[in-house]
Amino acid sequence: MMDEKRIGEDTLQQEDVAAQTTVEEGMTSNEPQGQEEKAPQEEAAAAPEVKEQDTPMDEVKDPNHNAEVQLTSFDHVPEVDAALPETVQEDAHEEEEKSDDDMSMAELMEKYDNPVRMGQIIKGKVIQLDDKEAIIALIGAGNDGKLNIDEVSFDDSDKLTEMMKIGDEVEAKVIRRPIENDSFYILSMKEVQREASKDELLAVLNKDETITARVKEAVKGGLVAFFKGHRIFIPASQVDINSVRDLTQYEGKEIEINIIEAEERRGSTRIVASRKKHLLKKKQEIEAKAWEELEEGAVETGRVERLTDFGAFINVRGVDGLLHISEITHGKIPKPSNVLKVGEEVAVKIIRLDKENQRLSLSMKALQEDPWKNIADKYPNGAIVLGKVVRFTEFGAFIELEPGVDGLAHISQLSHARVEKPGEVLTLGETIKVKILDTNERDKKVSLSVKAVE
Repeated sequence: MMDEKRIGEDTLQQEDVAAQTTVEEGMTSNEPQGQEEKAPQEEAAAAPEVKEQDTPMDEVKDPNHNAEVQLTSFDHVPEVDAALPETVQEDAHEEEEKSDDDMSMAELMEKYDNPVRMGQIIKGKVIQLDDKEAIIALIGAGNDGKLNIDEVSFDDSDKLTEMMKIGDEVEAKVIRRPIENDSFYILSMKEVQREASKDELLAVLNKDETITARVKEAVKGGLVAFFKGHRIFIPASQVDINSVRDLTQYEGKEIEINIIEAEERRGSTRIVASRKKHLLKKKQEIEAKAWEELEEGAVETGRVERLTDFGAFINVRGVDGLLHISEITHGKIPKPSNVLKVGEEVAVKIIRLDKENQRLSLSMKALQEDPWKNIADKYPNGAIVLGKVVRFTEFGAFIELEPGVDGLAHISQLSHARVEKPGEVLTLGETIKVKILDTNERDKKVSLSVKAVE
């Protein structure tokens, strides 16, 4: 019995060896001809990389069943198309294009379920509000946001309660994360406006279109103004048509300006503007209309723009006209500033009009009563009146009876004694008594005597 058992085991071992040999021969037969044999170490290293689908055998004999087993090759497994059906892709595309307004709260939460980043524009609803501050429930954030009036409006007098109400949706930029003593995100609507208004500024660059900006302060060399969060510099030479000494008068005011320069510098945009360009264009339009309508002899109301030693420039309907010192009053004045002040309004008459050369001559005294009218009635011959010594000549002294009416006291009528020069007996500016000797309205002359009243 023992011998039979041993004989049976030997037979099984021989069959196992034969089966193993068959497998090895099958694998070897599929290798390319001429390939060098691998060293045992290389075969051992390469053995783990052999994959079942790479096995070239069509069949393997099972040593235990002595039968042929058919193998399925993985090379023939149908490939799965990775591309989605067109309808699925279209649905996904439509879902991506959904606006926030069309999304449900769950979809919005999922969309914004990301860590809030500095500079991120985020949406939320107003849940608490007063004049200076609003608390915003942010979508997709673990903390609420805080919105101060300084980050909403560029006008210090504005109130948040007049600009929004509880339940309103707002869009703002995150400018600070929650810190230890403040659990709120700090938000800014100004920064959102700043980004949106940049294109608005660039659209009017070097064009006749203007924007309205608020002047914040006067600085060395010009003005600093702001437009929807953008800093704009206006050089002093571009503030007005005429030079301006005191730029502080513009602080806090809104002015119309043209954008004349915009340059990107280190992530920010340097913007330069001109108010003068806008004023010049406006002035030209007004002047063109005025020259068409003004007429010689007409009486107009003008504004004193500036004063000189020889007269004053009066703005009439946007056109500057000259009011000569001799046309200010009938009387003689040392200089125009003795009678006029810059900024005051005066009535003037157009005495000369040159439209071709655009020159305008004005007069104030033409609207005043002529003091020489009926002079004989006012100063009859023989009357004793008071007068003021106003100037000397070699042949006598002029005595002012009233503004515009000067009489001459000949040197022979100054004293009973012989007088070489008027200054020997009279003083400029003194008031003296004189006698009317003769009047001539047509020639505007009055003869006086000082010695007749001594």
